[in-house]
Amino acid sequence: MIIDCHCHIASERVLPPNFFDGWSQTISASLGYASASGQEQRVKALLRELNEDPQCTKLLQEMDLAGIDLAVLLVIDFGIVYKNLPLSIEELHLEHKKVIDRSDRFIAFSSVDPRRGKEGVELFEKAVTEWGFRGLKVYSPCGFSPSDKRMFPYYEICSQKRLPVLTHVGPSSASLSFKRSNPLGVDDAALNFPKVNFILGHAGVTLYRQAALMAQYRPNIYLDLSGFQGELHQGQFRKILRHHLSKKVVSRLLFGTDWPIHRFWGGQAKWVNEIKSYESEGLITQDDLQNIMSNNAKRILFAE
Repeated sequence: MIIDCHCHIASERVLPPNFFDGWSQTISASLGYASASGQEQRVKALLRELNEDPQCTKLLQEMDLAGIDLAVLLVIDFGIVYKNLPLSIEELHLEHKKVIDRSDRFIAFSSVDPRRGKEGVELFEKAVTEWGFRGLKVYSPCGFSPSDKRMFPYYEICSQKRLPVLTHVGPSSASLSFKRSNPLGVDDAALNFPKVNFILGHAGVTLYRQAALMAQYRPNIYLDLSGFQGELHQGQFRKILRHHLSKKVVSRLLFGTDWPIHRFWGGQAKWVNEIKSYESEGLITQDDLQNIMSNNAKRILFAE
């Protein structure tokens, strides 16, 4: 079994143009493109083109090619930081509900900006009790810390219902702030809610030394590998994986692709085969491979 623990619905109704235009700046900067260059405009156009799969039909096709059995779709509540979005936060959740109702190969995590107050908590509770959502997505670049006390009512619900929390770590769209997306930002939350499993999104790759330290010493912290495509392109990913092996945190690593945001680098099958190749070359064991690709995720996605 293979689980992709980090995906999104590819649609401008879900991932707005402001986000993707900023993300094109982030990618272009990582590739060394000047902001005024023609290359950055081509990156922007390609990313916009890749963000067109509102029914997740292309995603299912990619999953079939890659042998991925299950994907986690993550809601992001951009409604406070971006204006004039096409969907309300409730409508955004219902878009995801349509997808998970159509296919048992998807599960979804809710996301609500804590600045929405009591109504936000009520919406989250409705999502996980009535609509079938299976976790919480925290997107700190929108302007709040994962350890903000306004998040604690959400974590109380997660603790009671044994639901995981996936929080973003590292850089994001250049249109958003990066300052609250450090791995240490989740520490107070993980300390105060020991029964909640916190997944640091991209932290198996981004700021990976701090993230590995967190996973070493906090038994409820996991690291997802989504976003490693860029580091692989730059020849850095084997070094990162070796670091995680040296810190004995392979049991905390989760495979993820961050569809559609990293489609720029290639399809899902490419990344599944890349991870599998590390077992063939002896970098990881067969048990490590099975843990990364599914066992670690199953343990926290389906906790009883």
